[in-house]
Amino acid sequence: MGSMSLRARVRGIYSTAVSRILHESGVELVDVTPSIASRLNVSENRGVPADVTIKTENDNPSQVIVIGFPDAVSRVAEILEVNIPDMLVFKPLAGLYATFKTRILGYEGRECMVLSPWGKAVLVDYKECTHGKEVPVTTIKLVTNGSERLVVSENIRVVGRYAIIGRGSSVTFSHFLRNRERITQLIEISSRYVREGYSVRWRSNSDEADLVDVMNELTELVGRYKELVEAVQKSPLMRVVYEGESARFYELTHSSKLYLDEVRKGVCPTVHMHHIFRSSEVREENLVSLLDALSARIPREEEVRIVTDWFLSELSEVGEVIIEHKKVWGKTIFMKGNVSRVFNDQGPMVILKRLIRSPGVYDGLNTSKEVGDAAMTFVRAGAWHITHKYFNKEGKLKGVYVNFNTPVEIHHSGRMHYIDLNVDLVRAGGGDCRLIDSEGFRKLLPEGVITQGVLEKVIKEFDAAFQKVCARDTSHDLLTADKEY
Repeated sequence: MGSMSLRARVRGIYSTAVSRILHESGVELVDVTPSIASRLNVSENRGVPADVTIKTENDNPSQVIVIGFPDAVSRVAEILEVNIPDMLVFKPLAGLYATFKTRILGYEGRECMVLSPWGKAVLVDYKECTHGKEVPVTTIKLVTNGSERLVVSENIRVVGRYAIIGRGSSVTFSHFLRNRERITQLIEISSRYVREGYSVRWRSNSDEADLVDVMNELTELVGRYKELVEAVQKSPLMRVVYEGESARFYELTHSSKLYLDEVRKGVCPTVHMHHIFRSSEVREENLVSLLDALSARIPREEEVRIVTDWFLSELSEVGEVIIEHKKVWGKTIFMKGNVSRVFNDQGPMVILKRLIRSPGVYDGLNTSKEVGDAAMTFVRAGAWHITHKYFNKEGKLKGVYVNFNTPVEIHHSGRMHYIDLNVDLVRAGGGDCRLIDSEGFRKLLPEGVITQGVLEKVIKEFDAAFQKVCARDTSHDLLTADKEY
């Protein structure tokens, strides 16, 4: 990138709000959609290559991905983390196409394993899996935690703005490249290098770029590739000689999305909870657009009241809800509950009730779970915790379990979502309170998953929960439980 200005492409359901944040922070927006260009009064900058792309994926609409050249990613990450509250941050162990020399360990089952600066890795595209052999490799998979396997390839690549160069004899294209005339031109430009034994992967930046710039970069990339091969052969084991592309993954929470609503509203009509509606599993985009238009004609306070009342009414009719309890580094656990009560408590508040149908022990409480017990769960939109209370057949409290999590997101469909922060507060009967599973939470700060701002809010939530659960009489019964949340 050198001293040139930072150029960013933004796509996805948060694009207007994120584009405004970046634009006001001095970032040059490129390949801008006509609607956003109009809202922000900026040029579309078609054909100008991006240094970094910010986007969302359909399989997780609450996640924002930042990917591009390392310096560009770092600068954009800093801007987003300063501006958008309450996000979780996931930084991959290594970027894409990070290159280093390694030693082959041999087969483990059917996989060829090698050493890497981040632990063991799976080697693909190898000529032979010979124990002790030293080979140059490049990373080809973004891995954000130690439970996933890093994957590396012997096919080294060099990344440019318009293309990615490696060894081979193929020409491939980003699926965003659809202009047949441009594809034909790129094939012609590639042919000389393919004959020389190179593979070319054309990126979306090349779609409307100046062909002279594209050809010049391709020549430059081949030269850089030759230099990289020579450098990695001479380098010590495990020293990264080329970073490739960097990335960040941001998990947006309830409060992150409400903040982005206000940012977006500054440049175009935006209904309260716009981004929550847009990221719901029931994506009624046309309806949200209609609500956005109507919101311009209603005072904000009245609009929030109307949306909240409608939201509560919808939840009251759901009957059964699904809670998505997502682990930071693991799978998502799905839980169900019957709606007992819905009301407004600085946002939608839902009380769930279920009967225990099989015996056992309540996790964390070490208290017997008996058939006929009742479990009540208290969920408030935007809260940093969820409270579970367990009662025996006679309605007497057996224990309280408080799960600390990212601000709970509730959808009008009855689906609830949060990420578990690996720490819980428990109190069995009238006994002492205990924090459990706190070791996992303590790892999140040094690993960079939670920011200082998130940490301060969680600690404040700890204090409030201690006062509520630990410093009061817990002898109330099931009949009064929903008044004691």
